[in-house]
Amino acid sequence: MPAQTGIDGSLSDVDHLSRYALVSPFVKQKRVLDISCGSGYGTRYLALQGADQVVGVDVDAAAIQFASKFYQHPAASFIQSDAHHVQSLSDSSFDVIVSFETIEHLDYPRDFLVELRRLLKPGGQLFISCPNDYRSAPGISEYHLHKFRLTEFRDLFLTVFNEGIFLGQHLTVASCIMKPWSPSLEEVEFKAHRHPLPADFFGSQYLEHISSIENADNYIAVHGVDTSLVSNQASISQNAYQRLMNDLLYATEKISELERLRSEVHHLQAELEKAQVISSTTQQRVEAMQTSKFWKLRERWFQVKQRMGLSAID
Repeated sequence: MPAQTGIDGSLSDVDHLSRYALVSPFVKQKRVLDISCGSGYGTRYLALQGADQVVGVDVDAAAIQFASKFYQHPAASFIQSDAHHVQSLSDSSFDVIVSFETIEHLDYPRDFLVELRRLLKPGGQLFISCPNDYRSAPGISEYHLHKFRLTEFRDLFLTVFNEGIFLGQHLTVASCIMKPWSPSLEEVEFKAHRHPLPADFFGSQYLEHISSIENADNYIAVHGVDTSLVSNQASISQNAYQRLMNDLLYATEKISELERLRSEVHHLQAELEKAQVISSTTQQRVEAMQTSKFWKLRERWFQVKQRMGLSAID
């Protein structure tokens, strides 16, 4: 995808787009808040799903400027604000609120949830996610101020919202066998996320293993939505897979280069040790010569020649 879109086809983007896809059936003709909207692609995506208005909020001024430039939509607007309290927004002013991967970055997670409760209309719907930083996985951010186990996330959420559905988001590997299919470039870049695949797009499906929700990569809390209306979601991205393979190839090449350099260092160390042994042996021989009777007589002879004014050359 074009560099300016803020979507680079990474696994992280697939993560985020999956969550927005989960919300998409609930936003039509609704006023929606996307708090901690980042570069704004999710805000615009929700506007494309038929929301009457979507407000994207982020504390980063550069992110808001980027979103306003590259993700314009008649139904979308952007505000710079701290997520703990968005002063410019009124009480009970949103039908749907989404906030993905935000709570772990904030100084006061409970105050943030209280602010979401203030902004949500009675009977409104809330979708909020956080990562499981206790899982064994690379790429856990050093910028997270808080780490949540499922029980901790759930208990905190329920102290502010008295009910909720809790979902697990799992990163997996998929292998797809498909008939020839050539989506347009426009669909590949964004609108593919707008139109889900038909129910019968895939025939037989194979699921080897999915961990329990406690060991999921991310947790998602949903408030104000009947359980029967929440469906399982799957996002498929060949771009993300290719990026992972490219990263793996790059890492493999670097490891090979490191091994070659390590071998070269070992060889040079061996050569250095050999040279040091030779140098030490030579030094010992020189010292032995300098302390020998012949060497002392030789030095005495030079002294005599010097006194007699004779040449010091042997």
